[in-house]
Amino acid sequence: MSFAKDIKDFTLEFNDAAEDTVRGTAIKLWGAIVDSSPVDEGRFRANWIASFDDTDSTVESKDKGGDRTKAKITGSVLSQKDYSQFTLTNNLPYGEVIEFGKYGDGSKTSGGYSKQAPQGVVRTNVKRFNSLLESEAKKRMPK
Repeated sequence: MSFAKDIKDFTLEFNDAAEDTVRGTAIKLWGAIVDSSPVDEGRFRANWIASFDDTDSTVESKDKGGDRTKAKITGSVLSQKDYSQFTLTNNLPYGEVIEFGKYGDGSKTSGGYSKQAPQGVVRTNVKRFNSLLESEAKKRMPK
């Protein structure tokens, strides 16, 4: 074995681990966003869509449990060649109300905020990003 080959092998191993870390973090973060999304009929959960070049304007039907949505997100994240930029969107018009609150008729809100997600969905999970990233990196990065 040569020193140059050792360096090349380490570089390849490190690059693969970095890619796996990014993908794993995206999957966990986005799964947590789906799981913490309020559920009435399941439309909001079903409309979390992973995209990679542009935002996707698709509107899906329903997924109360979120498993189908998370499986689609995971498949999308794992199948993309370029893992440097992932985008998660929700195209339903009331997503902003769920995230930031707005006074409504009070049937599904309390003080204008979702009764099921009064602190929002994305903001509360993004706060966990660094710990998710660290956890994924510890599992995957070369020792």
